[in-house]
Amino acid sequence: MTGLVLGARMRPLFAFVVFAGIGLVPTAGAPVVHAQLKMTTYQLVMLRKGPAAGTASTPAGQAVLKEHVSYLYTLAADGVAMVAGPFTDGGEIQGIIFMKAPSPEKALEIEAADPAVKAGVFTAEALPFMSPEGWFGPWAAFGSFETLYFGFLNKGPNRAHDAATAKRLQGEHLAYMDGQSKEGKLVVAGPFMVDTDRRGIVVYRVASMDEARSRAGADPMVKEGRLAVELHPWQVPTGAIK
Repeated sequence: MTGLVLGARMRPLFAFVVFAGIGLVPTAGAPVVHAQLKMTTYQLVMLRKGPAAGTASTPAGQAVLKEHVSYLYTLAADGVAMVAGPFTDGGEIQGIIFMKAPSPEKALEIEAADPAVKAGVFTAEALPFMSPEGWFGPWAAFGSFETLYFGFLNKGPNRAHDAATAKRLQGEHLAYMDGQSKEGKLVVAGPFMVDTDRRGIVVYRVASMDEARSRAGADPMVKEGRLAVELHPWQVPTGAIK
């Protein structure tokens, strides 16, 4: 994926969005969705290195990537791609797209028409996640980007807590995430709607990876080892995330 600011904007009851990320099932005492928040399921599309990834640096590969970027901006204009951009750390996951699509299968069908996927530069995988509507905006013209810090909330190494401890950690986790949102530092979060080792996502708008790592690491669930955060620098079009 080729390279493609909010201040402290408060997002009420943000904690609900990350609830399922801790791997617990809602109970009678769990947070509820505030009436003013309309929850929606998006599809998170991960672009991984494909069998032809090595061609990306060639003239032909660069032409394919230019078409890939054009395709994503067309999806954004059509209201299908909410935000998209590359991870700039050079790992196996090359980039992320948030799609408004009814199912992972439909998202993959859409992404199959991406010139870079057709050429084998990328392969695509999709997972559904839940998040409130209204957090995404129109993309600025190509060339205007910001770097955010995207984190997968994964199952941590210590998940043997008793029910009382897990409940306490849940409350501390939700309160911490809500505070980060109110500071304007945590700008997107949501649980995956399928049971995998990846429990949810967080996106930080902060000055550096060190700050993102520090804030993510201060989450009580992460400190206790119930969750682990996998962070990546993520370059996205300005305006895509409000």
